[in-house]
Amino acid sequence: MPSNINILRISTRFHELFEEFIDMSDFPNDQQSHFETRALAATVLMIKCGLDPSGASSYITDGYRDMGIDAIYLDDNQKILFVVQSKWRNSGNGAITQEEVYSFVEGIKRILEFDLNGANTKIQSRKDDIETAITKIGYQIQAIYVHTGNENADAYTLRPINELMSRTNDEVSTILGFEELTYKEIYTFLAQGSNAENIILDDVVLHNWGKIEDPYVSYYGIISASALGEWYTEYGNALFAKNIRFYKGRTDVNEGIKKVLLQNPENFVYYNNGIKMLCKSIKRKALTSTNNITGIFTLEGVSLVNGAQTTGSICEAYNERQEQVEKAYVMIQLIDLTGVSEETTLQITKLSNTQNRIENKDFVALDPVQEKIRQELSFSHFTYLYKGGDEINDMRKQITSDEAIIALACLWEDLSYSTMAKRNAGALSEDINKAPYKALINPSTNSFHLINSVLILRATEEYLQSKKTGLSGKEYLVCTHGNRFIEHWILQELKNKEGFSERVIGDFEEDVRNIVDTMVPLIIQQINTYYSESYPANIFKNVTKCKEIERHLLSGNN
Repeated sequence: MPSNINILRISTRFHELFEEFIDMSDFPNDQQSHFETRALAATVLMIKCGLDPSGASSYITDGYRDMGIDAIYLDDNQKILFVVQSKWRNSGNGAITQEEVYSFVEGIKRILEFDLNGANTKIQSRKDDIETAITKIGYQIQAIYVHTGNENADAYTLRPINELMSRTNDEVSTILGFEELTYKEIYTFLAQGSNAENIILDDVVLHNWGKIEDPYVSYYGIISASALGEWYTEYGNALFAKNIRFYKGRTDVNEGIKKVLLQNPENFVYYNNGIKMLCKSIKRKALTSTNNITGIFTLEGVSLVNGAQTTGSICEAYNERQEQVEKAYVMIQLIDLTGVSEETTLQITKLSNTQNRIENKDFVALDPVQEKIRQELSFSHFTYLYKGGDEINDMRKQITSDEAIIALACLWEDLSYSTMAKRNAGALSEDINKAPYKALINPSTNSFHLINSVLILRATEEYLQSKKTGLSGKEYLVCTHGNRFIEHWILQELKNKEGFSERVIGDFEEDVRNIVDTMVPLIIQQINTYYSESYPANIFKNVTKCKEIERHLLSGNN
């Protein structure tokens, strides 16, 4: 039995929440707190992802051959794979040890390398989720070590995970993150509960505010960005209890929000769409209520239903440079739910998150060259789709503008553009008035180059997908993350094929297979020789490293 009263309370609450959901069939006579360890991991998923006890319990992986990992959950809304290790301490004292960190790091390495051989069936059942996280652009892995000690580990203890992050992440993208939670965070969560009705914000200051009376009472105005940073710091994802998504972390969009905040805070209110909050009740205080310049409010039962990315980005910027964020303001709408039905509340939440996002493709459609390409491709019996809303439904006779610009980037002799296509494909068409877009899409763009390049890309993607089935380790990661590098190499060889510039060739499958089978082991050899400590996903987003590998391959240093 726990000797610490707070740990005892946590244990008691765990039994109330999880006893009917956590599978303990492998430990029918649990004498070593396996139940509490698993409940601890499940609680992390409740905190970070908003799952209920039943749902969180189903993602527990703790047990024999668990790779040192106690829970795995892919949150597609946040685009984060949560990998959790938990350690129950009855005393409520101490911190994690470096040996425990080493064990966790080894499991994370296997996740990153997609090496699940020998893992238990619970981890194997998460194989598709793990594959999604390590192969799809924009996804991150968040490693969380949770324990019921009362101390955070020092830098020396965390050295193994920090070294792994430094090898895995780079200036291009953050793939792996780490967080440590102690009993204090767990106790606070269990004491407060995850219900948004528990969140009360007092002395909320609205500037230049107004009020809408019908059909539902709501207030609008501008609020200091620093207030949002403070709220998210205190309440975390509980602030988004009714939202359809939590804060996604360091995405390109969120990094853009931070950049504006830190570089041009005074104009942030004009650039950002603002936030919307639902409140169980809203009370306006009498103080400074004689005009609409400033109003002070108390908000009860708060949930932010639109603006999670803005709020999370503000919090990150606030923690970095508070003085800059204090100069910024945000538009805000507060809706009072007093007397409002649950059905209406759900409708407000849903419709607040269904606006169509403006994509680069919508601006590409304004370029008259795109229409010229469409006309030219029609003579080769291909339909060219370049407008928003166009959907491909016949791969044999349709090509999209997204495919076209990536293919042309890989066809470009210098691999800077193909590397950009891997790092951030949207950057290729970010500005239709200058390079790289203008270099790739212009009046002299050869329609047969375009068609043949797209067909080669499709053949390469299809073969890489089939080739990596059943693979793990570097071979799997090169087939996954090295696709643009490989496609660039293939196109440099096949663009010299007779007729490449004059007609649709179409039959590239055998050439593609031969080049891929030759190139993959050579690329792995280069990585092992020059970048053995770097994670492949970042190698293939780094133009300097890609050019170095290409140079060695061309010189025959294999």
